Amino acid sequence: MSGILPRKVEPVVSLDAATLLGFARQARQLRATMSNFLPRDLLVDPAWDMMLDLFIASGTDEVLYVKDLMLLSDGTTGSVMRRIDRLQEAGLLTRQLSDNDHRRVRVALTNAGHTAMAMMLEHLFDHRETNRSNGPRSFTPVAKASSSSHDR
Repeated sequence: MSGILPRKVEPVVSLDAATLLGFARQARQLRATMSNFLPRDLLVDPAWDMMLDLFIASGTDEVLYVKDLMLLSDGTTGSVMRRIDRLQEAGLLTRQLSDNDHRRVRVALTNAGHTAMAMMLEHLFDHRETNRSNGPRSFTPVAKASSSSHDR
């Protein structure tokens, strides 16, 4: 897997770090709240959750280890390791042995991973809308002028 962005995107982030951190926390809370309304495993995306956790950790100067990501994602060891491998292959995160305990492996976003997350969060919580609600953008479909018989 080469490159991190599927298409050419100029990496420009116009929001400050504190705002982006707030957006990441909101997105993480939304993911946690979804299980109140839908079956817990129905809309699971462990890679997105890991990226959010790593983004939040970088914004709060926390260190996350592979074991932390396993616990936070609630996945099996094998599935979590495959996700971490794929994210690392994509250049989005790095792994490094702990200085104090070589059995522990620190996981962190790369600069490219941090920039990609910042751009996604800025897009998700687009601050240029006239509404300026500081919440996620609405994806509500526009009502049709007339409904067909199969819509009923």
